[in-house]
Amino acid sequence: MTPVPAPHSPPGAAPDAGGPPPSGVVVGVDLRGIQAYVYSGRRILDAVGRAALVAELTDTSDAEHGIADLVPPGCVVLRDAGGALTAVFPDAAAARRFTARYTRRLRDRAGDLTPVVAHVPYGAVRAVGPGAPADGGPGAAAAPAPVAGVDAALAVLPQRLREARRHMSALHTPAHGYGITAVCSVSGGPAETVDSSRAQDDHPDVHERVTADVARARGIGRRWHRAHSADWLAGAATATGAPALALPMEVDRLGRDHGEVSRIAVVHIDVNGLGIILGSYRERAGDPRVPGSGAMAQRLLSGRIAGLTEGLARVLVRAVAATVRAEPGRAPVIPGAGAARPVTLHHVPPGPVRIPVRPIVVAGDDLTVLCDARLALSLARYALDWLDADPEQIGDPRDPRVALHRALAGAHGGPAGAGRTVRRPDGGGHTTFVPTVGVGIAVQPVGAPLSLGYDLCEAMCRRAKEHRVALAEADPGAPDEHAVAWTTRFDGVDRVLRRLDGARLAPVPRTGLPLTGTGFARFLDRYLSASAPGSLLAEGDARRRSWLVSSLVPLLESGADPGPELARRARVTGGPVGLPREWTPGALLDAVEVMDLYLDPGLAAALEPHRPRPRGRAGSGGPHPPAPPGGART
Repeated sequence: MTPVPAPHSPPGAAPDAGGPPPSGVVVGVDLRGIQAYVYSGRRILDAVGRAALVAELTDTSDAEHGIADLVPPGCVVLRDAGGALTAVFPDAAAARRFTARYTRRLRDRAGDLTPVVAHVPYGAVRAVGPGAPADGGPGAAAAPAPVAGVDAALAVLPQRLREARRHMSALHTPAHGYGITAVCSVSGGPAETVDSSRAQDDHPDVHERVTADVARARGIGRRWHRAHSADWLAGAATATGAPALALPMEVDRLGRDHGEVSRIAVVHIDVNGLGIILGSYRERAGDPRVPGSGAMAQRLLSGRIAGLTEGLARVLVRAVAATVRAEPGRAPVIPGAGAARPVTLHHVPPGPVRIPVRPIVVAGDDLTVLCDARLALSLARYALDWLDADPEQIGDPRDPRVALHRALAGAHGGPAGAGRTVRRPDGGGHTTFVPTVGVGIAVQPVGAPLSLGYDLCEAMCRRAKEHRVALAEADPGAPDEHAVAWTTRFDGVDRVLRRLDGARLAPVPRTGLPLTGTGFARFLDRYLSASAPGSLLAEGDARRRSWLVSSLVPLLESGADPGPELARRARVTGGPVGLPREWTPGALLDAVEVMDLYLDPGLAAALEPHRPRPRGRAGSGGPHPPAPPGGART
């Protein structure tokens, strides 16, 4: 049995608080509209600040920036991350008092977020009175009957939250003032303050007018940016030179080449089957004799998954930094193999060199990365390689992959349990409990709303995860793999998905997407590698580009037989047409679509993904709050 740590006790809790009381009320809080809130602006700073603010609004360990001051003594916190909060209160009065204070704090700090709250009493709880809300929101007729214990209450909680969502009141609708002529440049609402650090519409003498919550989020974003830049880039090595490095806070600093058509990519990485992983761990690691022990163990595992996400963000930043060439007298660049030109980095001497990647951690189990579009596919491949590394070969328990692997392996009876098998190119393999991920990539022009890019990449990620599930249902013995999908279209989520479905279901499929992790690596090696025979980018040869785009692609898109055109091309050139081995029309169309955007900077060679990466705030599996007086931390 995996040892279960004591629950987090908020400041002021009784020293002997060791778990949920025999009776009480479980309160669940779920914040709606997180993604729309985070990506409602056009600037990285706004997204970073709002993402950090969401994290602070469910952080019960931080008395300065979080909500630790709202948690009363005797409360046991079971979850407080990713825009969700689950806590156990000793009685209904304490639960109602916390809900009132928390929703007021939320309205003051982030009015565009909608809280969904559910109260589930358990044990011998006194009735909260006739007409009291059953789910923390108005409209309920009476309080529900208490369930048997805290574990039963936790099992009922998701259903109560779903019911609460169906009974949202008008009080949750923001009511902005009228008669205000100044408009917020981010949200479009009434402006309340001036951000002197930003110029309005490229007029240096006119400062941006924004709402108070936008200004507040920007302040939080700057603080979060400074902390993570210092952590992720501390001691980072570059290919040549030793310039000071920094993460960009503006989209224009993501490797944009002025005067050219510049595009950025929004990459979304989400853990597959997280609910199954947490539920299984809760059942295996919990002690039936200790009420709530499964939920507390689950919270510890959630922290390790958060550590994995943050460790991935950190290693992606450092891998890109390791490819930077900063030679004296020349602009710093990221070179690489591919049709795309080297990425020119933003640098105003004597300031730092800004690398073209910016992670935005939104929740504990997912990661969103903004980057120059030319690096998107290479970053996705590096992320999958890093996650697939052999934990036993890494060995360092401070590495978040090792910490998560050992925690899950211990709950499943050892490394030979229910882990997944990763096959290496040399034919060997190893077992790991590090979960697979779904990856969605959306390419959009610089200046397009970040909300559009996020919606597209999240839709691609969702479609990739659905493809993985369909493969598992078709062949239960198939290995558990990552899944990847991308789009270069940006004309709306519905149109992009309809186009993808139509291309997949055509008599001759016009796309190979989504791809498994193995299929994605094979696709890059076969179609876009500079050294693969017949690759579209072999030896830098772009002479066939005009023929591919003007002659072959229309035939493949129409579903016609390309044989006659290939024979004609062979006669014209006097030799066989060099195309990738075992090419298919769908995969070739996918490759042509991204060949002008693909750059392979050699991330794996610059920073080996199979080496231990123990440093960073994530440490051995996620940020742990300091233990409060009189209580142990999870």
